[in-house]
Amino acid sequence: MSRIAVAYRILAWVVGVNLLVVFAGFFGKILTEPGSWWRRNQDVFLVIDQVHGLLFMVLLVLIALLSSRHRWKPAFTVTTMLLATVPFVSFWAERRTTRVLRAEADAPSAP
Repeated sequence: MSRIAVAYRILAWVVGVNLLVVFAGFFGKILTEPGSWWRRNQDVFLVIDQVHGLLFMVLLVLIALLSSRHRWKPAFTVTTMLLATVPFVSFWAERRTTRVLRAEADAPSAP
């Protein structure tokens, strides 16, 4: 697999885990009482949320690079980008993309 594909796989997992932390902070704030640990640490979650946004933008660039390099159909590219925004589903999208990349790498190249 190419370096871009490896970077995509790693970043997809980091962004996916980070997304779960962002959602935990969001729901922790909404579902708990004032003064709870979740509400006292909202500054930490704000930083995590901002880092997540930056990493997600980098992930979208990596997906676009892979799409261009491997000549994916636009529908596959867009669904890969959209599925990366859904908690837990983003991990499935990474596996789906990795399977496609590995299948392309294993296929004999045309002369």
